[in-house]
Amino acid sequence: MEHLVIRLAAPDGAAWQVVDAHGAPLPLSGEGELEQAAALSEGRRVALLLPAQEVFRIRMDLPARGRRAAAKGARYALEDQIAGDVEDLHFTCGPISGKQLDVAAIERKRLAGWLRQSHEAGLNPDSACSEGDALPDMPNVAVALLERDALLLRDGAGRVVAAKPPELAGLVDILRAEHAGEEAVPFRLLIYCEPSLEGAAREAMAKLAGQEVELRLLKQGVMAQLSAEALSGRPVDLLQGEFRRRGKGGRWIRNGILAAAAAALLYPALLGMEGWRAQARYQAAAQAVDDRLSQLMPDVSGSANLRDEFRRRAAAVDLNAAASSDSFLRLIEELERSSGERSRMLGLNFRDGNASARIRAANMDTLENGRLRLRAAGYSVVIQTATPESNGAVAAELEIRDDRDR
Repeated sequence: MEHLVIRLAAPDGAAWQVVDAHGAPLPLSGEGELEQAAALSEGRRVALLLPAQEVFRIRMDLPARGRRAAAKGARYALEDQIAGDVEDLHFTCGPISGKQLDVAAIERKRLAGWLRQSHEAGLNPDSACSEGDALPDMPNVAVALLERDALLLRDGAGRVVAAKPPELAGLVDILRAEHAGEEAVPFRLLIYCEPSLEGAAREAMAKLAGQEVELRLLKQGVMAQLSAEALSGRPVDLLQGEFRRRGKGGRWIRNGILAAAAAALLYPALLGMEGWRAQARYQAAAQAVDDRLSQLMPDVSGSANLRDEFRRRAAAVDLNAAASSDSFLRLIEELERSSGERSRMLGLNFRDGNASARIRAANMDTLENGRLRLRAAGYSVVIQTATPESNGAVAAELEIRDDRDR
């Protein structure tokens, strides 16, 4: 299903982009009043990107008692950072990622105002998140979106800062100081901007001499980039609990329950059992991978490294027909296409079209390019960890979800 992604700005302006089910931009975009965007909403899911300065974001270690305890803990953690009463805030939780959980908070009155403004314009949003959640979330990498009069910066811990372009160097100094205690993990900055701002971006880079900084030009525009990431990443949806859209069906009911209460069932003993079960499932999945590859290559002896053998044959084997009806074969094929010669698969845990993969890439660029290629093939990819090695390579863990039917 197609999506209409709308980036809201004060007081009533907006920018919008229509994308397909995989986040690829369609030739329907613009800027102006919300009523103009609403004209494109028929038959499409509507996602709102709220100004980053309106949404507080924090990433927390998951307490043994689960998501409810995390949401409560976030209230206390944010008390010293928020000028106001935390009781006036609406808290929501994102999906669990390993042992961490993303939490978002926004003033109830502000969120209600944005939604009222959208409804008056003829929009019925399906989701809403911070525009900062639409920046790439990469471990050990800070990502900046440089615009003519605005700057968004998301660090490797998921925190987002809204600032002005001249403040970039100062923010990087702060991040580097915080990052200095992490052993063997160099600080890295990735700057996104439209081609018209390349000169300003390079001027900002010149003030960061000695830093590892890269520039990515958004030839399709800022909204194309933000829209794709908002759909394929892990944004924390604010339309949960009291702001849940009515009539959304089971998915919203499930999300509301999880964010409010149900996951409190994750008490310590259960977590210990779950760790054991996860290991057992991984071993079973790894065996299934080898079994399937054995079926593909019956002439290879059992002692051969089947994954290496598959890599050598992948270019010559046409899996298109099989992959169209077999999600495992399709995933294997797309992983091979996206990895190329500069990446190596270290492990794969597969289930129902989705997977957890361990990859060694030649560098962060190779890893990011592979992620983008997988996204173009219809997968959402979240980089869970990315650990630099002494030779410049990066060992990464990816969460891959098949979004073709989403």
